[in-house]
Amino acid sequence: MNGRALLLAAAALSAASCVATQKDMLDLSQQSDDMKAQVAELKKTVNSMQANQADLSVSIKQLREELSAYTETVKSSQGDMSKLSAKLDDLGSQLGGKVAALGQSLNDAQQKSNDAQKAALEAAKNQGGATDAFVTAEKRLQAKDYGQAAKGFEGYLKEFPKGDLVDVATYDLGLAYFGLKQWEKSGREFAIVLDKYPKSGQTPGARLHYALALINLKKGGDEARAYLESVQADFPKSPEAKEAAAALKRLGKPKK
Repeated sequence: MNGRALLLAAAALSAASCVATQKDMLDLSQQSDDMKAQVAELKKTVNSMQANQADLSVSIKQLREELSAYTETVKSSQGDMSKLSAKLDDLGSQLGGKVAALGQSLNDAQQKSNDAQKAALEAAKNQGGATDAFVTAEKRLQAKDYGQAAKGFEGYLKEFPKGDLVDVATYDLGLAYFGLKQWEKSGREFAIVLDKYPKSGQTPGARLHYALALINLKKGGDEARAYLESVQADFPKSPEAKEAAAALKRLGKPKK
């Protein structure tokens, strides 16, 4: 091979080498563009992921705050429930105590009612006995059986010292003693009527017979006269007033 041929061969080889390198560069440039596009897409993906992560962080933070608030609410509710439970326990205890007290009050009231009924029945029984005893003694007084009448009224006053007819029984006992001519005992009973029962319907008779008892005892003439005059002055239309006038007439004028 001559020199010219060698030069041509070398030129051909050099051209082939340049062509290959240019193609490689084009391929490499394309690959580089592809990689840039992929990198850009990857950046977008990363940015999107970062944005999503930021949103997720915000959401997680908000969720934590809400969870914390809910926890506090639950704690507060538990505290309120504990207080409410304690109040309910106290209320139940108080209510139980009140129910027990009410039950005791009802029992006491029932007992008092029973006691009152028993007392009323006993009083009615006693009142019936008192009335019978009084009526029996009164009949004997009307029959002028003064001794038995006196015993009857004495028994009545002893057994029924607070009876409804105690003032009348005391007066009638004085009349029984008066019929027995026991002037001092008689005067004492009339004095009791005047002292203890000043508003009794027996007052006119008690004044009259007290004065008559004094006259029969032959003492207290001025006192007897004063009582007789009081009967006329205070009870002018009563039967006792007429008897008092007759007694004053028998006494005559007071001595000077």
